[in-house]
Amino acid sequence: MARRQDGSRQGLLCLLGLLAAQLQPLLATTAQPSSASLSSRHSNNWAVLVSTSRFWLNYRHIVNTMSIYHVVKRLGIPDSNIILMIPDDMACNPRNPLPAQLFNNESRKLDVYGQDVEVDYRGYEVTVANFLQVLTGRHAPEVPLSRRMLSDNSSNVLVYLSGHGGDEFMKFNDVEELLAQDLADALAQMSEKGRFREMLLIVETCQAATLVQRVTAPNTILVACSQKGQQSLSFKSDPELGLSLIDRFTYQTLAFFENMDISSNEKLSDLFKTYSYDLMESHFSYRMTNTSRKPENVQLTDFFGAVADVRTGSQRGPQDHMLHGDQDARRFLMTALSTDSPDTLDSLLLRPPDGRLEGLASSSAVAGMAPNRMPTVPAGSLTLRRWTGLALLVTIFYVSLAYIGGGGGS
Repeated sequence: MARRQDGSRQGLLCLLGLLAAQLQPLLATTAQPSSASLSSRHSNNWAVLVSTSRFWLNYRHIVNTMSIYHVVKRLGIPDSNIILMIPDDMACNPRNPLPAQLFNNESRKLDVYGQDVEVDYRGYEVTVANFLQVLTGRHAPEVPLSRRMLSDNSSNVLVYLSGHGGDEFMKFNDVEELLAQDLADALAQMSEKGRFREMLLIVETCQAATLVQRVTAPNTILVACSQKGQQSLSFKSDPELGLSLIDRFTYQTLAFFENMDISSNEKLSDLFKTYSYDLMESHFSYRMTNTSRKPENVQLTDFFGAVADVRTGSQRGPQDHMLHGDQDARRFLMTALSTDSPDTLDSLLLRPPDGRLEGLASSSAVAGMAPNRMPTVPAGSLTLRRWTGLALLVTIFYVSLAYIGGGGGS
């Protein structure tokens, strides 16, 4: 009997040791800190610039977006890091007396359409679904890389929206609406997936503040040109075109950026000081969600300009050339995708059309990846499994004690 009891004890102790060994990696994984915190290094910038209005009478909304496009390009963000969504080709509209040109001022000194514009989504491709997919990265497999925002948790992202809107909605192409809750959910998904380090979201529409009032994603700066019940008014009309050229909020923004370059140290608070109710006839507002930074600590070039990504010991090419408008930007981007760690890639980019992940190691786009790398598990699932495992361990321990005690008394 004593030998049987000793054998039972040894067997149970071995079982407990095996369970502890299985649970140890799970407990260690759960304790790892999040990589999407603001402490991560700022290494690249992206811009998503969207006009949501079509038809000739909405000329100014397209010009608003094209004007911001020229600002970010002048300050160093290349087309490879800009997603431009334009719902109507105003430059080639038959009613345009100035073919292939767009102007934001009656002096016509600057053609904001230019000769090197890269539009990623045009016409009826500018939809709520495509906009949200650009933000979250949840594209169909056939969507090319050039139409995706390949950001990560070291990216600062600028999102600019211009169009018609109302209380908690913004119209897209005059056929559908982006709702405030949908926008808030998309930004929350971006934060969870580590698709940005910080985000600056600017909305130019009527009642703009209502569109961003539900956003709670961390490290997000929200700027709205008007309050609930207020309109976003137009500015600068051209008698030959017969319509307004630009909106007042964007006009004041452009006036501030007129004298800036990539080396400028102007802060977000400096821009805010220039917004005048006397000119806009609406009250702008801003909100910084779950961040310790203040407007006076945020450099405008953190979002509107480019940064150089210098990594010692990496296989990457010279990123300062890519991020300052080099013509080979696309080649450098593809080099980064083929040599970086899998942790910096969106898993959706690696999924073949049949949905299976086998054979990825042989793919030229992801050469060097381990084919059986453990998939990422959501934090909530890890926490649940951690406590379930601990409860199982405690239960087995007490059952073992009861069994051993019962064996000793018989």
